[in-house]
Amino acid sequence: NAFYSLWLDDTMNYSSGWFRGDHQQDMREAQNAKVRRALHMAGVRRGHRVLEIGCGWGALAEKATLEFGAQITGVTLSTEQLAWAQQRLAAQGVADQADLRLQDYRDIADGPYDAICSIEMLEAVGQEYWPTYFESVARLLKPGGRACIQTIVIQDALFERYIRSTDFIQQYIFPGGCLPCPAEVRRQAQAAGLQVVDELAFGRDYAETCRRWRADFLAQREKVLALGFDERFIRIWEFYLAYCEAGFDAGDIDVVQYTLSR
Repeated sequence: NAFYSLWLDDTMNYSSGWFRGDHQQDMREAQNAKVRRALHMAGVRRGHRVLEIGCGWGALAEKATLEFGAQITGVTLSTEQLAWAQQRLAAQGVADQADLRLQDYRDIADGPYDAICSIEMLEAVGQEYWPTYFESVARLLKPGGRACIQTIVIQDALFERYIRSTDFIQQYIFPGGCLPCPAEVRRQAQAAGLQVVDELAFGRDYAETCRRWRADFLAQREKVLALGFDERFIRIWEFYLAYCEAGFDAGDIDVVQYTLSR
């Protein structure tokens, strides 16, 4: 938490902002726009029971409760993120509208939910478990309900080569991670009985997000070192953010919000 709070904006979103084509916006505005769109596309209304798979530091849970008047259940595997998110919602006076848990999404048994959101968690699941992920979304979503899943994707044409090898991100940043391609997201969703009803791709906005993260990270270099990280880590992290920025700008990777209907 101490590391990420040095260079993320105060919404604590570790996922792409949505600048809507206007890169003059500040990061906070772009992050809030991304979260609001996910909740809106999932059809969240006052009083709805909403599930968030991968609730992070609680940015979407905060928005769902404060702005949308929903009851939210969020699951994470990070004790540190969970503590931060619970404190965040308590400080906003909406802790009674939120049930944030240290729980594997596969173990959730209190569905169905009116809506589901999941922001850049699918990439961490691993290819082997994509069917389980989409089957869980279908199982936990009420008939007629919607889910908004935001994920980074790799070009369809690059997918087969990508899954047969490994890359810098998988070696050094996200061991076990695997990007789907757009065709695979659609295939997995349909196999689980979900219909893709909307897609928004905004990879150039992720390039801008990474540019800003890299600048903010490097501006905090001395504080990062003071936390106990070394020069090698600084170089790896700088390269990681630059590598992603280049991928999004070149179009080899993209980020998409998929709206799914059961």
